[in-house]
Amino acid sequence: MMHRSVILVVALAGLAVSAFAEPIVLRGARIMTADTAGTIEGGTILIDKGRIVAVGRDVHIPAGATVVDVAGKTITPGFIATDSVIGMVEISGGSDASETSSRIGRISAGYDVQYAINPFSATIPVARKGGVTRAIVMPNPGADNATFSGQAAILSLVDGATAEVIPQVGIIWDMRTSAYGRGATFVQLRADLQDVRRFARDPALLAKGELGSREWSQADLEALVPISKGTKPLAVRVNRASDILTLIDIAASEKIRLILVGAAEGWVVADQIARAGVPVVIDPSDNLPGNFDEIGATSDNAAKLHAAGVQLILRGGSAAHDAGKVRLFAGLAIARGVPTEAALRAVTVTPARVWGMSDFGALAPGQIADLAIWSGDPFEPMTELNALYIGGEAQSLSSRQDALERRYIPAARASASIAKPEQE
Repeated sequence: MMHRSVILVVALAGLAVSAFAEPIVLRGARIMTADTAGTIEGGTILIDKGRIVAVGRDVHIPAGATVVDVAGKTITPGFIATDSVIGMVEISGGSDASETSSRIGRISAGYDVQYAINPFSATIPVARKGGVTRAIVMPNPGADNATFSGQAAILSLVDGATAEVIPQVGIIWDMRTSAYGRGATFVQLRADLQDVRRFARDPALLAKGELGSREWSQADLEALVPISKGTKPLAVRVNRASDILTLIDIAASEKIRLILVGAAEGWVVADQIARAGVPVVIDPSDNLPGNFDEIGATSDNAAKLHAAGVQLILRGGSAAHDAGKVRLFAGLAIARGVPTEAALRAVTVTPARVWGMSDFGALAPGQIADLAIWSGDPFEPMTELNALYIGGEAQSLSSRQDALERRYIPAARASASIAKPEQE
């Protein structure tokens, strides 16, 4: 007799072909909405034309809908991996297999990760197996000690030949205190923002040589105009508590939208971060100081930030192949004091909203149907992913590693069996 989990996976996989031909109903699951409805026991989700139509316990099922029984399962929004290099790195050992930053000094803020993302990357199916449906792809520090690293993008992990990317959602700025010194780093940032505002008012100033904070390229200035206007966020990789307070002051005076990334000592100034309304992206496994900027690193950083009312985003491992582990990092945060509902939001709806997206990240009517179906608690390591939807379409859960296992493991076992001497 076929196991019920296998039947479910086969049934859901078969829906991919006709995802938009008729409505799909997932009935009987525990639904963790990451929305105002909270967690719904024995709930139903109605999906039509790639979007969620209804969520609840008493959902009307239209005639002709395909109904799938998911009783005993748990459904969550698809997870979002933040501060990821997925799609830009295959292995970290060579320039031909990794591109995460600008290699020319003239292009820093203007560096655009959308052109570096490979939709055929072997890392993408690995992330899908962890319930990840989208990633905030962020560049790493580039050449010539540039403080601006480039423009982030939101990547959909949908299985296909073309990368589905929402580009230029914000710019990354890295602390360069070892190269600049703190006394110059923040002065440089203020001067850069002043130049960008002058350029926004009169682009001809660049050709006239009247923008003097640095040797600017037009690409960098144009990329930074939305930051200076506050229409896109500036994400800053920073750990030291005093630096965080300085950045909060600069953001307030310059009227820019700030996101803190790293914030190992964020708990020290959690109240100030909360009052400023600044979102924080942290790695909950970051509990030991790697340098003098994070002497205060602690395993309960996430819990203290949440308790103070900080808008929290949880990131996973920094390697491209670790994007699918974001649920396990969220589990670490839960084990160390972050409520489950808060941890769920920190890997789904919060990163979506912080990066300007309003139509995915939660299980609610009108949202894009990005969702994961689990055998149990999604934040427990032994829980299995049974199915994954992106935009209402069931996705493949097979990776290159799975293909290699199918090809070589049976042959290796057969060879070992032949070589094994007979027992007397």
